[in-house]
Amino acid sequence: MKTLKLSSIYSVGLGFLVITLLIGVLSFSYIYLSTEKILTLMNLHLTERTDLTLPYSTELLKSIDEIDAIRTRAYVLFSFASLLSALGAIFIFSIYKKNIMGPLHQISSAMQKMTQGEFEKLKVGGGTEISVLADRFNVMGQTLQDERKELQGAISREQNIVRKLNVLNELNSSLIFKLSVSEVLESIVSFSNPLIKSEIKTIALINRLTRQTTHFTSSLPKDYGDVTLMTNNIIRELFINKWMPIRLNVSSGDKRFAGIIEGVNLKINNFLAVPIMIGEDILGTFILVNKTGADEFTAEDEDTALMVSFHGSAAIEKALLHERTVELAKTDGLTGLNNHRTFHETLEEEIQRARRFDRNLSLLLIDIDYFKKFNDTYGHQEGDSALKELAGILSQSLRSIDSAARYGGEEFTIILPETPLEGALNTAKRINNEVKKHSFDIMGHKAHITVSIGVSTFPDDAMDREGLIKAADDALYMSKRKGRNAIFTFQQYKIESAGAAPQS
Repeated sequence: MKTLKLSSIYSVGLGFLVITLLIGVLSFSYIYLSTEKILTLMNLHLTERTDLTLPYSTELLKSIDEIDAIRTRAYVLFSFASLLSALGAIFIFSIYKKNIMGPLHQISSAMQKMTQGEFEKLKVGGGTEISVLADRFNVMGQTLQDERKELQGAISREQNIVRKLNVLNELNSSLIFKLSVSEVLESIVSFSNPLIKSEIKTIALINRLTRQTTHFTSSLPKDYGDVTLMTNNIIRELFINKWMPIRLNVSSGDKRFAGIIEGVNLKINNFLAVPIMIGEDILGTFILVNKTGADEFTAEDEDTALMVSFHGSAAIEKALLHERTVELAKTDGLTGLNNHRTFHETLEEEIQRARRFDRNLSLLLIDIDYFKKFNDTYGHQEGDSALKELAGILSQSLRSIDSAARYGGEEFTIILPETPLEGALNTAKRINNEVKKHSFDIMGHKAHITVSIGVSTFPDDAMDREGLIKAADDALYMSKRKGRNAIFTFQQYKIESAGAAPQS
């Protein structure tokens, strides 16, 4: 579009004004000259003619009329010139107001708003220099607005990163002194809440051999039920995916995890799972289900979840190592049962509990018959294998509240809380029968062993730990004395040995 220059408009207006002024000057000059001429003529008439005859008087009157006519024309001409001058002035003022003052006021107001962070697009038409200036101002303002938004976005992203780093720093600080696996997992879930909001947050640690859940914690309310099934399915999917993050939206058509939570009234809409790694080793997975406040998880959410898992992995590894160390300190290295020390600690705790609640407590002391001969025949390696198999039989024969331990060599103990003598005898008989019928694979051959068992009961046989162990040991002695592969109680021992001290 061609630009209309204001200078041209002003030139036209000014020329118009000059013309009107020139007309006015010419009209005044015309009046002045005409009047002077007539007056001169009249003066001549008056001085040269002394006889004022009728014809002359008539001629004089005509001259006067002519003067009035000239004056009238001059006044009209002057009035017309004045009107034109006024119109020219109004024209110039309107142009000045419309094309200069108005747009300048808009530009000034827009600049004021821009300093306050607001951008208002100017609408200045006319195709003048100022409209061109307004267009360039709009371009500049839009550019500044875009840059401002980009800068605000960058600042927001930086603030978000700082916020995440602060949360992760707090997470690291909270994990430094935590040695419990469950506490570590709960802290990770808790600190991740402000970073990624979701309906469910779950951490599952993985058995590296079976790929099944070994430790588990979840933000899922207790009344939702168990989500272990979902966790195991996701672990398998991650394994197939070579431990790469999985991010999906079920509504988009991916139904891999739809309806796999048994007993949980929950619809999966979106889903995010990232592995928890230490180097190349997989520790577990961090799972988030149903993002709140948004339709799906983003790439940024995935990066955040990976950051959380990375910062938590070292603490998880440390807690697992501590747990393993504690387990090794409490268990027998060969059989996996409680060791001698743990047995004494557990027995003392159970006696105190039985005393406090006025309950029974029974103790089984088990010894493998002729085990020295077994070792001499097959070797200590096969003997160790038999001990491990026997430990498995004992574990499978017990309740969840019972506790088995390797007492030493080929001797084992079983603590039976809240169990009177009759119940202890039933357990002893079941163990004796299971061991007797079990075939031990020794050097390609089937072998059998038997056990002797001594039984004692709190508070009937003893009131403290040492006394209860001594009573069970005496009963075991009687079992061996009576031919082995037998079960004796302390009461039976007292009857059999009445009047005589036990032989060593």
